[in-house]
Amino acid sequence: MKMRLKMKGELDRLHSFLRENGRSLPAINRIALLLQQRSYPLEHALKAYENYLAHQPDSANAAFNYAWYLARDGQFKSAIRLYRRALELGIEQPEEAHLNIANICMDHLRDDDEARKELQQALAKNPRYVGAYHNLGNLAEQLGDREQAAAHFEKCLEIDPGNDPALARLADTHRFLTDDDPLLDRLVANARASDNSDLHFALGSAFNQLADFELAWSHFSKANALDRKTLPPYRQEQTEAAFNKIVSQSSDEWLAQFPGVSHNPVFICGMFRTGSTLLEQVLAAHPGFTAGGESEFFPRLVLREFHDYPEGLDEITSGELQSWKESHVIDSNRITGGSTRLTDKRPDNFLYIGLIKAILPSAKFVVTERDWRDVALSIFSTRLGAAQNYSTSLSDIQHYIGQQEQLLDHWQSILGDDLIRIRYEDLVRQPRETIGNLLNTLGEDWDERCLSFDQLDNAVKTASVWQIREPFHTRSIGRWKNYKPYFEGVFGPDTGT
Repeated sequence: MKMRLKMKGELDRLHSFLRENGRSLPAINRIALLLQQRSYPLEHALKAYENYLAHQPDSANAAFNYAWYLARDGQFKSAIRLYRRALELGIEQPEEAHLNIANICMDHLRDDDEARKELQQALAKNPRYVGAYHNLGNLAEQLGDREQAAAHFEKCLEIDPGNDPALARLADTHRFLTDDDPLLDRLVANARASDNSDLHFALGSAFNQLADFELAWSHFSKANALDRKTLPPYRQEQTEAAFNKIVSQSSDEWLAQFPGVSHNPVFICGMFRTGSTLLEQVLAAHPGFTAGGESEFFPRLVLREFHDYPEGLDEITSGELQSWKESHVIDSNRITGGSTRLTDKRPDNFLYIGLIKAILPSAKFVVTERDWRDVALSIFSTRLGAAQNYSTSLSDIQHYIGQQEQLLDHWQSILGDDLIRIRYEDLVRQPRETIGNLLNTLGEDWDERCLSFDQLDNAVKTASVWQIREPFHTRSIGRWKNYKPYFEGVFGPDTGT
């Protein structure tokens, strides 16, 4: 791992503590948590759990915790094995182990049937386990089953009437047609007594559907104000410095050191809410591609090997590149079976394009782009999380978009035709021409099924889970104009230019 000397000293002290206290499960738990919180490699903690279980093979808690951190480290099959061991050893609240196995199957192994079985086993152990019903709702939602998703979120509320996240998710499955909708009244009543931002995002969406844009904006603003209190502050100058460092560390001369060939996945990346999921579904309808969703392969690689990314890129060895390439082949073949090209639509992979290209010289990159104002509205009205701490302010969103575009210009100058930029507006207005040109650039033949992507019955993880089941449409173009006064309040009258 590439890291600063000071950081290495701290890591050495933590590892020393583990060696000295390896017979104490609370001590191992404490250090494992610290390592994870500081985004350090978990290998020494995992080894400590393994050694502890060698001496205390009947410790269900150790097996459970070991499994939890194995999953954090991306060792999913090993994690499942340890969760099952915890179950065999009689872990308390066994429904939690079944839930965690289900999450791994659903989120990482693409095994929805096994996930459903585990959730049903969790309910067999505890018929009132809200977490299992909530995740059954998630699974139904990803598969496009609106009725089943709603039923599972309703069950959560039947068991726990004060479950605000479940109420917000129920609202996500609902179509609001009139302002006297009982679910709308329920959301409003709960939001008055709660600081849960999910409720306000749900209310903003509901009032947007009802074309009451003033009320919608007030709830989106409230939701983001609540999130801003808990998220790390967004510092524009820090983002600029970080992006400039990526550019300086990932020069044309640097990348030219790593010629060669590899398997040829397609990375769909760019800003969130620019149509990356739509494009992934279009390609998934083509027989030459398999949709891989938002893979954690490269973000996890960076976290494990480059703690201060991009520092350390100039220290990469050919042996490391070969090892990482082989690992990606294994990960890719697990999803595709080795017979099709993988698409990876993790949006923030745009940060790592140079590193990815060094590891996979034959990879292609497709960047989805869209009118920045529609992107800003879509991000502002969606809860994205701590990693996207720019998302709670229109001005910060605009700033981040600008920095991202500059970085993409840098990648384009290095990669040339290996980086393809697709406008969302072109994709939905002229789909046949836009998709045809893309397939030609990717070296694939035209396939008519790409125009019928909405007929796919695959699971899709995205904030626009219901929209992605619809055919091409242009309704989302220019949606920001419904909120033009609020944009002008931040950016002035030139917003429309």
